[in-house]
Amino acid sequence: MLRRLTAVLFRPVDIAWLVVFRIGAGSLLALEMAGSLAMGYYREYTQPRFNFSYLWFDWLPHWPPAIGLGLHFGAVAAGVAVAAGWRYRLSAFLLTSCYTLLFLAEQTRYINHLYLYCLIAAWLWVLPGHRAYSADVRAGRVAPTATVPAWMRYVLMFQLSVVYFYAGLAKLNPDWLLARPLMVWMAPKASYPLLGPVLGHWLTPWVMSYAGLAFDLLAAPLLLWSRTRRWMFAVALTFHLSNVIIFGLGTFPWFSLMMTACVYFPPDWPRRLRGLRRWLAPRLPAVSVRLHNGRPVFPRHTTLLLTGLGLYVAVQLVVPLRAFLYPGDVHWTEEGHHFSWHMMLRSKSGHISFRVVLPDGRTEVVAPSTYLTPRQCNKLAAQPDLVLQFAHFLAEDYRRRGLGQVHVYADSYLQLNRRPPRPLVAPTLDLAAQPRTWSPSPWIAPAPPVTE
Repeated sequence: MLRRLTAVLFRPVDIAWLVVFRIGAGSLLALEMAGSLAMGYYREYTQPRFNFSYLWFDWLPHWPPAIGLGLHFGAVAAGVAVAAGWRYRLSAFLLTSCYTLLFLAEQTRYINHLYLYCLIAAWLWVLPGHRAYSADVRAGRVAPTATVPAWMRYVLMFQLSVVYFYAGLAKLNPDWLLARPLMVWMAPKASYPLLGPVLGHWLTPWVMSYAGLAFDLLAAPLLLWSRTRRWMFAVALTFHLSNVIIFGLGTFPWFSLMMTACVYFPPDWPRRLRGLRRWLAPRLPAVSVRLHNGRPVFPRHTTLLLTGLGLYVAVQLVVPLRAFLYPGDVHWTEEGHHFSWHMMLRSKSGHISFRVVLPDGRTEVVAPSTYLTPRQCNKLAAQPDLVLQFAHFLAEDYRRRGLGQVHVYADSYLQLNRRPPRPLVAPTLDLAAQPRTWSPSPWIAPAPPVTE
């Protein structure tokens, strides 16, 4: 069984899919970061006096503005170089580094597709996407090849299937099944020209909620089955383009469509697709007619490679499940939300301010906007871990200014998916005394019941 699986993983397949994926991924990753510059999102790294961090990466420094901007421009340049296949290994390494450092530098910028982009950039660095139709081949820096091992396609297919499946699994929650998030998001869109009456109709959120649930859960199985693959891709095309029209979502819908085509369709599909065939096929190394009967080629460190792939698969399967281990509503507590592919599942709005009690008994009210950007303030009001981080920062800031050990309290309210607003934390709780850990946080106030 293991020998047969290994033979399947190392069977040679056409490199055409990987060339298209390299060009598409590199171009879209460059475009995503160029959009961040154009839309001013880079200010989240250059303006605030405090950056929120992930628990295991709080040792990272607060980047000076020049480094924050440099990482953005570096990602744009590296993405273009990856698409062209120019100095590919170095360019892919720089692309991975820039994306990962920016991703880890500011937790309020967490978006599932940015996490996915970091993973994909890392895989681009690993995979030999420059071994055909690249600047490196043209310059003679690498020899061209017509095939790559099948596992390279399978690992990306697995990654996208994980995204689809866990996104659907996360939708099996009471608020989504009651269409509450989409009711909130669709209501302002009733004024849209042409589509407004449809988007604002009372039935639309219900249809979109259950259609999105069905799509996420069925996408991978129906794309894997050859008989339904084309039909499911047409559904995916409709789904992602509707997201572009209604929500925008930047490069993610286009990236999803590009990746879906590259990894689920047969590896040689670019050679057979009309239009693409005339442009790409003459520029790719010829594939032997005996390819499909070719024997697998095992690398020198096969066992090590298989172990690494197995560990990656295990991590990607297990990490999203931790959301089910925390008590309470994950959309309220946010515990287990990150890295779990919880995509557009909740609507939150709220407000928070902080009271700092000095050793002499005096109380100072601190507005988060004194230290943070408006986007950070919006995220802060909705996420308990950010509240705790900011309270610890305030306590350290007062200590550093020579004002001694202080107590930090928060006055907050939060509304989740049209439920009644409630405090996120008790106003009598000294947040400066609460530790930040992976364990459940009992200090988070309970969420309002779904039935309210």
